[in-house]
Amino acid sequence: MSEEYHAIFGTGPLGLAIMDQLIQENKKVLLVNRSGKANAPQSVKIIKGDATKLESVIDICNSYKISVIYHCLGLPYSSWSDLFPLMMSNIIEAASIHNIKIVYADNLYAYGPQNKSLHENDPYNTIGKKTKVRAEVATKLMNAHKAGKVKATIGRGTDFFGPRVKTSALGEQVIKNLMLGKPADVLGNPDAKHSYIFIRDFAKGLIILGENEEAFGEIWHIPTNEPTTTRLIVQKIAEELGTTAKFRVAGKFIVNIAGIFNSDMRELKELMYQHLHDFVVDSEKFQRKFSFSNTPQEEAIYQTVEWYKTKYE
Repeated sequence: MSEEYHAIFGTGPLGLAIMDQLIQENKKVLLVNRSGKANAPQSVKIIKGDATKLESVIDICNSYKISVIYHCLGLPYSSWSDLFPLMMSNIIEAASIHNIKIVYADNLYAYGPQNKSLHENDPYNTIGKKTKVRAEVATKLMNAHKAGKVKATIGRGTDFFGPRVKTSALGEQVIKNLMLGKPADVLGNPDAKHSYIFIRDFAKGLIILGENEEAFGEIWHIPTNEPTTTRLIVQKIAEELGTTAKFRVAGKFIVNIAGIFNSDMRELKELMYQHLHDFVVDSEKFQRKFSFSNTPQEEAIYQTVEWYKTKYE
């Protein structure tokens, strides 16, 4: 094993997918979360840390020899504006002390609505607090790199699905519902093209960024399979489950009305543009630079469904 730890801040589905991949590469893994507990092999070091507190992050970086931090921290939507910029500032500050590289796992919110495929050079078109804070945090990190404070890169992924993924557009509301004989709950227009990424591919792409010096100082879109419609991918999931896909579609009107009574639905209003129109990711920049092959969609669906069967059958 290498001497230095690869530290993963955040132990949600993506953080644990990165862990899985790093273990396969025989790397030393340090998981950091607020509880100090996670479902991980004995070879993985798990520690308690709070990225909203600078002293906590500095203490971790002082206590362990870390080569790279994978920033995969998640928060409830209601906390984004207050805590996401603070967490990024603290990680930058602590990493700068020991020359620790930062790989930030980002989503695509900062671009806001666009009328074409999303490219890394697209200007940010923020339309609300969630898109605004994502743009702010990404800009903060890239500015810190440009200023020479840290070495940093951003890997952006679209809606992901896969093992451990429950709260996503292709999470429990689709797969668990289908397993229970219920309609799949989907947003917007299920016949619009939509790029989805298998979470293990997202993790693999982020690690490639962390291992290549030429990745730093740049934003990269992690490759996806060819975009398909939500309807088609849900039908493939249903086929893998041995059932027939039924749908319950929440369009813009329903989301607006439901948002009056439900805070989760209210938070979705700002993001409905992603589901009403084609939402396609251009990852040509990454594909030209690095050797990468996506998991075939059928195999990704199979692995996802197999994980769900272990949990809900």
